[in-house]
Amino acid sequence: MDLNSLLVLTGVHLLALATPGPDVFLVLRTSLAHGFKYSIYACLGVGFGIVLWVILTAFGLKSLFLLFPFIKTMLMVFSVCYLGYLSFLLLRSSFSKKVENFDTNYQKPLSTKHFFIVGFLTNLSNPKAILYFASIFSRFVSENASFYEVLTLVFVISFESILAFILLGRIFSIKRARELFLNNQNKIDAVCGVIFALFAMLIFYELILNFKVFYA
Repeated sequence: MDLNSLLVLTGVHLLALATPGPDVFLVLRTSLAHGFKYSIYACLGVGFGIVLWVILTAFGLKSLFLLFPFIKTMLMVFSVCYLGYLSFLLLRSSFSKKVENFDTNYQKPLSTKHFFIVGFLTNLSNPKAILYFASIFSRFVSENASFYEVLTLVFVISFESILAFILLGRIFSIKRARELFLNNQNKIDAVCGVIFALFAMLIFYELILNFKVFYA
């Protein structure tokens, strides 16, 4: 992989990261509600999920999905349940009169480990990630690529992802942004809750279509 290809890869992946998704809204919500410290761990959880997806893609997870469709189906079921659960927590919080009540949805005290796990599971709840990374590999890695080239790709994608999410977390953890959030927490929670619910419904719809195709 030459320098030009590496720069193109960086640009393409940056555009993909800029596309709103569950990861983005989770980091945004964590930064606004709990500050930069906790958002870093959420970002690391998301980043670890991305690393896992990239490694699995490199070892042919897409082919495994084709051979054993039920594995992807189980992953999609998990995605619907987990995103639905996050949506429920946020929507329940949006009807609360107290700003601090969102924290009661979680076990106390809030730990950095908790935010890491939430970030990791949220990233894993996107079954389409494997298709995205498979397309990246097919475009930027040849069939005769060396282990070093594959490792470079894994490092670039992982590092860029974690850095981008940490930057997002930093931006939304500044005082002005937090003040704006505290004044509009119920509305923001409601919007984020609806967005997570929409992601869950889209995956559920795709799950139904897959069942129809399978049993047709």
